[in-house]
Amino acid sequence: MSRSRTVRTSGAAALACGALLLGGCGSSSLSSTQLRRKAGRICTTAQRSSKSITAPSDPAKGEQFLHRGITALAPQVTALHKLKASSELRDGYAAALRASDRELALLRSTLSGLKAGNDPVMAVKALQHKLGPVEDAAGRAWREIGLPACATLTG
Repeated sequence: MSRSRTVRTSGAAALACGALLLGGCGSSSLSSTQLRRKAGRICTTAQRSSKSITAPSDPAKGEQFLHRGITALAPQVTALHKLKASSELRDGYAAALRASDRELALLRSTLSGLKAGNDPVMAVKALQHKLGPVEDAAGRAWREIGLPACATLTG
């Protein structure tokens, strides 16, 4: 085979491979069933981790409580982000992840405030007020895509 023909064939193969990648063929997205199974396992693990964390009766221990909660939940939220949803669930999964990210951001923000010296009683009351609607939205988003185990990551 001549050199120019080899280059053209290789170029055509590269273009074909590029088109397949751009089109999503051979991608590592999970089927709906696979995603639900893997994400469900991740969320069940998060629930088990967070169950052992009891709310403190002393507001001064709020910082420790939030730190333990964030430490338990952050790896699971990160793991959920690594899963690639199929086109069928992509938008709903992305919405659910954004909602869980907001939950975690509120927890982190409150912890930062406590470390900066915010009043623990006021900080926890503010967190409860803000977190309720965010938890509700996250729960709805997870249930809408068939992942009730993920509906209560922080709740």
